[in-house]
Amino acid sequence: YKDVLRTNFAPSDQGCRHIRDLVVAPAKELEKTTAEILRLKAMLAPLIRKRDELTEFIDSHLALVSPARRLPDDIIREIFTATLPSDHQPKMTSRESPLLISRICSGWRSLALSMPRLWASLH
Repeated sequence: YKDVLRTNFAPSDQGCRHIRDLVVAPAKELEKTTAEILRLKAMLAPLIRKRDELTEFIDSHLALVSPARRLPDDIIREIFTATLPSDHQPKMTSRESPLLISRICSGWRSLALSMPRLWASLH
């Protein structure tokens, strides 16, 4: 029946019975395969959770030794100033400086808020 699968062919009653008989074994195999997938997913779930926890632990602890944490405030201020748009006045949007940088972390927010130059020309 492969040659008529993508046509408007309508099988006879006998053909319908034959087609139904043809799909019995594949349907059972599909059921077994689905059950095996569910079994394997159940085995994988705790491993995925453990992997995610380990990744979070590693990432959060490596962030502590990030070189950016050691930058002096005056260097960070220079970087903040350099992020201001040069081709237009900064807009009051969280997609560009100064609002963008003030949303990174509380330390950067405090530093950005202490810099009047960042906020002087917002519109």
